[in-house]
Amino acid sequence: MARRVNGNLPAEVTSFVGRRDELANAKRLLPTTRVLTLLGPGGMGKTRLSRQIGQLVARAFPDGVWLVELADLQDPNLVTLSVAEALNLRDESTAPLPRLTEFLADKRLLLILDNCEHLIEACATLVGRTIATTPDVRVLATSREVLGIPGEQVMVVPPLTVPDADAGGESDALQLFIERASAANPEFKATPGNCAVLAEICRRLEGMPLALELAALRLRMFTPEQILHRLDDTMGLLSAGPRTAPERQQTIEGAIRWSYNLCTPAEQLLWEQLSVFAGGFDIEAAEAVCVLGKGSLIDALTGLVDKSVVAQRYDGDVARYSMLEPIRQFAADRLTERGDVQTVRARHRVHYRDLALRGQTAYWTTDDVQWFRELSREHANLRAALRSGLEDEPLETIATVTVLRPFWEHNRFLSEGYRWLTEALERNPEPTAERAKALSSAASLASLLGDRESAARLVTECLELAAALQDSDIMAEAALDRSLLAFADGDRQGSLELVRTAIELAAEHNQQAIEMDSHAFAFMCAMVLEAPGRTELAERFLELTTASGSHLMGGLALWTVGIDHWRLGDLAGSAEFHCRAIEQLALFDRCVWLSSAFEGLAWTVSANGDYERAARLLGAAESLQRSTIRLAHTITVAVGDKERLKVRDALGEDAYRAAFGSGANMPLDEAIDYALGRTAAPALELPKPAPKHAPRKSAATASETNILTRREKDVARLIAAGHSNKRIAADLVISIRTAETHVEHILTKLGFTSRTQVAAWAHEHGL
Repeated sequence: MARRVNGNLPAEVTSFVGRRDELANAKRLLPTTRVLTLLGPGGMGKTRLSRQIGQLVARAFPDGVWLVELADLQDPNLVTLSVAEALNLRDESTAPLPRLTEFLADKRLLLILDNCEHLIEACATLVGRTIATTPDVRVLATSREVLGIPGEQVMVVPPLTVPDADAGGESDALQLFIERASAANPEFKATPGNCAVLAEICRRLEGMPLALELAALRLRMFTPEQILHRLDDTMGLLSAGPRTAPERQQTIEGAIRWSYNLCTPAEQLLWEQLSVFAGGFDIEAAEAVCVLGKGSLIDALTGLVDKSVVAQRYDGDVARYSMLEPIRQFAADRLTERGDVQTVRARHRVHYRDLALRGQTAYWTTDDVQWFRELSREHANLRAALRSGLEDEPLETIATVTVLRPFWEHNRFLSEGYRWLTEALERNPEPTAERAKALSSAASLASLLGDRESAARLVTECLELAAALQDSDIMAEAALDRSLLAFADGDRQGSLELVRTAIELAAEHNQQAIEMDSHAFAFMCAMVLEAPGRTELAERFLELTTASGSHLMGGLALWTVGIDHWRLGDLAGSAEFHCRAIEQLALFDRCVWLSSAFEGLAWTVSANGDYERAARLLGAAESLQRSTIRLAHTITVAVGDKERLKVRDALGEDAYRAAFGSGANMPLDEAIDYALGRTAAPALELPKPAPKHAPRKSAATASETNILTRREKDVARLIAAGHSNKRIAADLVISIRTAETHVEHILTKLGFTSRTQVAAWAHEHGL
């Protein structure tokens, strides 16, 4: 039975063959070094080996083994964000590297960075900073080039062992070849009669895993003897590369070229054109981007799948296709030689620009679920299209980046979206309507990221440009941006007035999406201020989303109505609306609003007296907090502390912590089923009571100092010294916003409602 690993290592679908020495060496080296780099050319099996190592050493890393796949990434600025995304870290900063190292400061985990070679400088910077600031994080990198940082331990990944030419016998290469050949052709059998030929094939391919797997697949159409004979013709290609290139690199090039030469001209052309895709593609994308002339794309793609040049898998009910990175890179080189790369990239950009532009209506209508799912599925291709577009067609591309604002916001890619918008603005300095819209979107994301200075600058420029262009269409969105900015500055009343203006302007210009966004934020402002008109805002928001058929905005509207019913004491209505909100928001894989819906339902069941269920729901909500937009969740901050304290007092400390922890540990699917009443929660396991003579402690016992991270303990210590958040930020060299976040987390974890309680707890526990 496979070992359960904390982290995100994927399940393997084929057997792992050999590499006993490499696994033993890695297990020996990892405790002695902070950075271990698996070095070797493409196709040597570094990725699979790194995952196997992760499985092997998982028990030594209580905070998990986390795989970050970089092969599809082309922008070095996104390396840190990709690591944060893999760790499920909230995207909340315009300076993600300090945020990441701060998160990792007290973690004991293994970070696997796969395929670093094309982003070597960015990876080296990230790894160097990580090991310098985190004592217990180790990095396992796979690369064709060393990272070149102090303390790096390099382990060369050699070919698999091959049968001895004289003695023969078993070997890892032969075992891999036979297993893959049997999978490719069930009628194939290794026999005493063909064993010598199979061994010679392994030797001729020098035990290279990718070459062996490609050769094994040819047994669908050739006998072993025919393959060996064709290797005689093809092996000349293995020395055709640059003389200065490593021999193994020449060999893998030859192995891929050998498979390329077995393809028909139509298959070769399609293979080359498919190299512009990143992270896979579906048949519609292939048909839109690839042009074969007289050849049939379906037939050519079928041939590439049969030859395992292209792999097929299912993402839900959608067939997806992909290529191994060395195979894709080989095809990209051929496409460049053919001189067609710019033309194919242009078609690629058009296809994904069309997908993005669908959001002009899909975001706020019944098409939103499908649109968000396709964007998530095609994220790597969107990145590739934006990168080539900003280089070749910046004016057309700024519209693509801007219309993706809901994707960046609701799927918690705030920092990434802000970076794309910033670059698009730099490449489009001309005073155009497209620039004005991009300025507004960038201002919105900057506000949500807490970058007040940038947000103010962007809003000001947007308004000046709109005035110069006499563009009234942008004014509603600009008013919403100004409202977000005022809220971030603490001017809650001004924020509410501005967002009401945004509602009026959006309705006047028939801008449904902005009108819905503005209603959502207006309700939040009104709730925080306890202002009149909350019910009208929530009900009008629900009317708009019901009429449009939106699921995402509709789920958010259901949540606002549920909160309003809870406020007014209609608990049955509140529970109904919150459950409907959870159902709709659960349709989106990375939706930031689920946490709010769980929390609102928890308040409702608490008011009904079901405190254990409330505590579980609060725990589930807390586990989703990484994916929330903190600025938009001020309601749960303002109201949630009081509700948590009520539940804690009703249950008692031990029962509350047990129920809260049970909810926090639920996988998302189980938490949704529990919230909707589809499943019952397991019985709580309460801690054994302390001996009667034991001294009574406060809410958190001495052993519970470990509930706080190292940085949170530092913050608690400074709170006990009477420092303000501003002083804490200065002493710890962090932003005030980060200090505030730490204080919020400390209060939540300890179940306190004031800094005075934190100070007393810190003194009691020797901090």
